[in-house]
Amino acid sequence: MESRDLLDLAYELVCIDSLSRNEREIADFIEGRLRVSDFYDLVRIGNNIVATPSGYMDDQGIIIAGHIDTVPPSPNLKPKIVADSLCGLGAVDMKGGIAVMMKLLLSQIGGKYVRYVFYASEEISRSFSGLLEIEAFNRGLLRASGAVLMEPTGGYIEAGCQGTAKFKVTIAGERAHSARPWMGVNAIHRSYALLGALDSNVSKAVSIDSCDFKESLLATSINGGIAGNVVPDRVEIGVNYRFAPAGNDSQSLLEIEEFLTSKISSDYGDKVELVDWAPSAPPNLGNSLISSLSDVAGGKVRAKLGWTDVAFFWERQVSACNFGPGDPTLAHTDQEIVSIQELDFCYLTLSQVIGSQVIGLRSEK
Repeated sequence: MESRDLLDLAYELVCIDSLSRNEREIADFIEGRLRVSDFYDLVRIGNNIVATPSGYMDDQGIIIAGHIDTVPPSPNLKPKIVADSLCGLGAVDMKGGIAVMMKLLLSQIGGKYVRYVFYASEEISRSFSGLLEIEAFNRGLLRASGAVLMEPTGGYIEAGCQGTAKFKVTIAGERAHSARPWMGVNAIHRSYALLGALDSNVSKAVSIDSCDFKESLLATSINGGIAGNVVPDRVEIGVNYRFAPAGNDSQSLLEIEEFLTSKISSDYGDKVELVDWAPSAPPNLGNSLISSLSDVAGGKVRAKLGWTDVAFFWERQVSACNFGPGDPTLAHTDQEIVSIQELDFCYLTLSQVIGSQVIGLRSEK
């Protein structure tokens, strides 16, 4: 394939709707294209596809992985190629990366040392992740000495990832008629202490292996009140915490829970609940694969701000990084665009790394 063919392949992928939990059509398309190669053993698990070369060895092999689903589309957003760039939902996150994966696979660069994982349902709750579905089928399919996630990174190696947690803070009050508010307790007014503390919270920068992670704590939703003439007796505030891979994730969550609890009062029945969380992952720049990728990419390394499945692999003792075509700030917007140059840079960089650096890789834990 030449550069134009890579862009055209990405266009074909973007033209296929693949909302999370509805990836069958795109999985069929990918499987059909890859079946032409008998170099790999293709396994289809639901709408996930794993391509493993004959002779693959866990302790020396690497995984290149990418998700095939997208967030919901914007109205009237149609895929199109303008000059040397592709516009449309998923162009950045991450069908440009999927096209690069398919081209690498069909080129057989890296031989028996590279396994490819195309997985579903990354854009929704972790419980639906295609990686979990693959693991339940055969956990051996996700073993490797290192992994690359094709998340858009704008030409950088985005190392590690932040952890994330969602809390629900319930603030109580006492109902009364709004004409006689002194007879009740206004839960919305009582939420001021918490909201003020969140508003004045200063994001903390944490540097790990020269990668600067910026932590954040903020309210992301609020719900309270039942009618315009009733003093509200309950408010629920959603709080999101993004934390650096600086140590013990559980301890970080406990500290934030204690902070939130200090801004409410149990006397009224206020409470803090941890609704969901996902772990962080350190940069692991000493891993052979990540180090080689950094060298070939010109040393362009930065922290990943946000959560990715790098953390999934790290939970399983596999060092991983993010590296894919496209500007990450355009992901999930109606302005996703990826150029031939970005696709080529990603393809050529990965080609050089997996073509010459895969033998002897070791997993640094």
